[in-house]
Amino acid sequence: MKISSKYQPLYTGSTRYFILTGGRGSSKSYSTSDFLVRLLLEKGHTILFTRFTLTSAHISIIPEFVEKITLLGLSEMFDITKTEITCKSNGSKIIFRGIQTSSGSQTANLKSIQGITTWVLDEAEELTNEDTFDKIDESVRQKDIQNRIILILNPVTSAHWIYKRFFEHGKLSNTTYIHTTYLDNKDNLSESFLSKADELKISNPVKYNHRFLGEWLTAAEGVVFNNWVEGYTSEDYPTIYGQDYGFSNDPTTLIEVKFDKPNKKLYCKELLYSPKLTTGDITELNKT
Repeated sequence: MKISSKYQPLYTGSTRYFILTGGRGSSKSYSTSDFLVRLLLEKGHTILFTRFTLTSAHISIIPEFVEKITLLGLSEMFDITKTEITCKSNGSKIIFRGIQTSSGSQTANLKSIQGITTWVLDEAEELTNEDTFDKIDESVRQKDIQNRIILILNPVTSAHWIYKRFFEHGKLSNTTYIHTTYLDNKDNLSESFLSKADELKISNPVKYNHRFLGEWLTAAEGVVFNNWVEGYTSEDYPTIYGQDYGFSNDPTTLIEVKFDKPNKKLYCKELLYSPKLTTGDITELNKT
């Protein structure tokens, strides 16, 4: 299997953090799973592979790894279950977990997993709580082996904590940054996909730049207010609450709204934004 030169830093970089961004069809996930399979051939690795929500790794993710193992001719070297892939010869393994519990209301206790040397956060843009990231990040601390934190994401708005932490003002400290687009992977993409990209490039350049070139948005798509700032408000203003109940994967939300009528200012505070909540979950969260 040929490794794209764009992803060589995954193999050679000595930093703790690796940030992989790009648009649709940019081969981020493909190249990362290929790297992780090869990493398992080294002794001493315990790789934690996560998505924010992950209920069936053996259906949604593990087949990608099985494909790479097969292409490399290494099928006899691995034990594969519904939640783990282990190299028989040296014990190195990948553990697949979701960050959010199946109930959708709590964070899984991933920091308790022993011996993590590499943490991969796939679809990292879906993790909106930086504190959760820090807790797992700080559990990756094995001596005498390179510790890696790999974030794979399609960039969203520049208000996201990942942008502020790693990109704002050119930070990128102790970080290897890899950015690819579908243009780097055209040989592996269908003509219909390439045509769709070309059409969007003409009809909606902003959306094309975001979806296919992986550029960060200055504001979320569909945003109603874009002229807002962070600030503080008085407790004296009248208060109302608004709630939207999510269905299936859609989030349930709760906001507190205050209105400064004399100065024509509206103050909004997000109190709840979470998908897959039951009626009982919503009731209990609304009480807090």
